[in-house]
Amino acid sequence: MEAKKNVVLVTGASKSLGKAIAEHFAESGDQVILGYRSSLEEAAQAVEEIKAKTGNEAVSFVKLDVIDRQQVQDAVKEIIGQFGRIDVLVNNAGVSYGGALIPSNPLEKWEEIVQINVMGTINCIHAVSFHMLLEQKGAIVNIASVAGLIGVDRLSAYSASKAGVVGLTRSLGKEYAPYNVRVNAVAPGYTEDTGMVDRIPEDQMNNFRKRIAMGRLGTAKEVAEAVSFLASDKASYITGQTLVVDGGFM
Repeated sequence: MEAKKNVVLVTGASKSLGKAIAEHFAESGDQVILGYRSSLEEAAQAVEEIKAKTGNEAVSFVKLDVIDRQQVQDAVKEIIGQFGRIDVLVNNAGVSYGGALIPSNPLEKWEEIVQINVMGTINCIHAVSFHMLLEQKGAIVNIASVAGLIGVDRLSAYSASKAGVVGLTRSLGKEYAPYNVRVNAVAPGYTEDTGMVDRIPEDQMNNFRKRIAMGRLGTAKEVAEAVSFLASDKASYITGQTLVVDGGFM
């Protein structure tokens, strides 16, 4: 049997953007593992759909709640035990809740956003990097957001968390460079097929469209293409960077 190109772990991959990213790697013939938080049924369905669409049977899933450090460690050990390595880690798992940061709104949701989006990313990198640094080979791609670069009103906690991901990417790009492990990020703008725009009123969405230089929303596949590029040898001299995929919105 022909060896797969890379072993790729994508977190939060049972739906939306994560699923599109996993599918793109599967199309390239990689061994792809979808990390999921809660719904086994949803993850299994995503795997079967990706297999059917790409013809790549080397697609599987693993339970991986990014804020559960022990579960992250166990999932990584399971993958290493089965495939011997992890070549690419895509930190896609994330959440967002709308609302202003004012005294009348409780802080619990904001704490959850920071825990999942920032500490969840750190937990996964901490577990996977041990093996990459020993092998002196690997690529990590974090999913940030334009919200972390420009700030979005009523998304203050989300914007702060994604700004944290950008800063983490810059620092780790320097820390891991001597070991030939690259760390980059992709910052999507307003993107279809991801649930990102579902909660935005149509009149507000029309105003956003007018601000996008290309005059349309992005697609999950276009974001996945950027992730794939940064994970590939074509980006072998790129690290610590955040690639904005927003159609000229910024």
